[in-house]
Amino acid sequence: MTKALAALLGAAVMLTACGEGSRENAYTDEFSAPEYLIEFGKMFSEGVQKVSDAPVWLYTNIGGGIPNTVVIEGDTGLIIVDTTLKLEDGQKTMAMIRTRTDKPVKAVVYTHHHNDHVGGAAAFVAPEAAYAGDVPVIAAANFVQEMQDENAVTIQVMGMRALYMYGTLLGEKGDGQDYHVGLGGRIMPGTMGYVEPNTFINGKREMTIDGIRMELFQTGGEAASHIALYLPDYDVMLSGDEIQGPTFPNLHSLRGTKPRDANKWIDAIDAMRTYRPRAMVPSHGPIVEGKDEVERIFKVYRDAIQWTHDQAVRLINKGYTQEELAEALPELPEHLSVTPWTREVYGTVKHSVRNYFTGYISWWDGDPATLNPTPRVERAGRTIALMGGRDRVLSEAQKAVDDGDPQWASELLTYLIRVDHGDDAARQLKARALRQIGYKTLNTNWRGFYLTGAMELEGDVDSVAIQNRLRRRFDAKAIPSDRLLSLMRYKLVPEDAEDKHLTVGFNFPDRGESFALELRNQILVVHEGQMAGTDATLTLDRTTYDAMIRGETGFAKALLAGDIKLEGSKLDVLSFFSSFDLETSAIPLVVR
Repeated sequence: MTKALAALLGAAVMLTACGEGSRENAYTDEFSAPEYLIEFGKMFSEGVQKVSDAPVWLYTNIGGGIPNTVVIEGDTGLIIVDTTLKLEDGQKTMAMIRTRTDKPVKAVVYTHHHNDHVGGAAAFVAPEAAYAGDVPVIAAANFVQEMQDENAVTIQVMGMRALYMYGTLLGEKGDGQDYHVGLGGRIMPGTMGYVEPNTFINGKREMTIDGIRMELFQTGGEAASHIALYLPDYDVMLSGDEIQGPTFPNLHSLRGTKPRDANKWIDAIDAMRTYRPRAMVPSHGPIVEGKDEVERIFKVYRDAIQWTHDQAVRLINKGYTQEELAEALPELPEHLSVTPWTREVYGTVKHSVRNYFTGYISWWDGDPATLNPTPRVERAGRTIALMGGRDRVLSEAQKAVDDGDPQWASELLTYLIRVDHGDDAARQLKARALRQIGYKTLNTNWRGFYLTGAMELEGDVDSVAIQNRLRRRFDAKAIPSDRLLSLMRYKLVPEDAEDKHLTVGFNFPDRGESFALELRNQILVVHEGQMAGTDATLTLDRTTYDAMIRGETGFAKALLAGDIKLEGSKLDVLSFFSSFDLETSAIPLVVR
């Protein structure tokens, strides 16, 4: 299901205006970008690096994207570690490999489940060969579950947030000039070639593939599914994203993820340090060689993580709230700010410490007044009235912009837009304020949200169109049927399922699979196999169901076409499906 998020990032680049049309902003500011950000981007050029005295090559930023692919050359074949974001980049990488060697791929390893490490796999291994077990596709034991939990369950909202964070909608001109993700280049459209793993690492495992001895061990820091690889014959550590790149790490991702465990991340780096490797090959950024240099980077990286975590916990215990943590811990101390490895180009201290508050304490700040607050729209309207009305608030926001305080202006204007989404003057002025902030922002994730947020305010982001394009491009065939059906749980509308107890069977004869979807107590439970007392049974190929997921056909159309065979009560089936919200809806982040 990680394919869905990456497909969304690719499919959404071509924009359509919002329903009321694009708003031409009367305010303009000259584009700019921090000098360090521009220079930092030059580090991530497309190319090939080799570890000295080892058959290990690093293919960097192929296609101008963000990930690396590691190639280990064995006696007669190749081991591929991480496969880039999309099929086209994987194919280009493979073509570059073929200029050096014709050896076949003997194995693929995923260091973890994030999109940019798995999306080009089909360029290196035929899916059929992987499904048959002819070529090992190796991942952590919890890889598949973590992929579903992080990428599938909240795909709609997380996908939209990812588009903003990665600057995917900015294009290559205008506000997209000099833009790159803090881990590399740009995320551009393409085809997903993810292949399901077939070989799993639980704890630590020694393997020899084509003469290459490897120690694979679970680390679980940057991602819960993370593994690292050590090559004992060459003293080389493949660190994946446990060293996330030459930048302060994303201890929490603003696109939206489950909390990342700082202590596990620290332990992960310490586990790699115990090998005292002479070379480190990361999945973002350049190869690092020399035992002392590798140790220096490992040590400052893990110390920066620990400092951020431990200081947040210290202040949490002193009663600091989320916002107070961010104010008290705005950045790393100078002795831990080591260029480029801990410069805050990708992650930041400010947004990480807020997440530790949530992870340890909860969302609540402890003030009973915030347990059941006045609804946000009502609160905005009452606040505007107290301030003297809409025109007074707009005037104060304009004054704040003129005085060089776009942050305060953006906060004031949020009240106006919250009560009236069509307030053009407020939207245009807030767009200007966000651009002024964004142009000065070094952190690429924050910069992406600021500049794309300005586009949304001006009507140049249509989330419904983006999601419809995602549905049309989505290829679900690699996703097991039980996990695909379970996503229906998150579409159930309680009031539409009131007093219903229905069970509908799903038979997929092309896969020899049967499931029963039981609707009860306003929840959906997916059972494997048939169930007694089923109200109706649908027989259809998985390919037909996949087409329904993509929006290419509907239940009624497929039934009339004979692609679905129904046994039992048609009324019960209609009542069952009417309990779910299957329509595409807007997910605005700023105009709301």
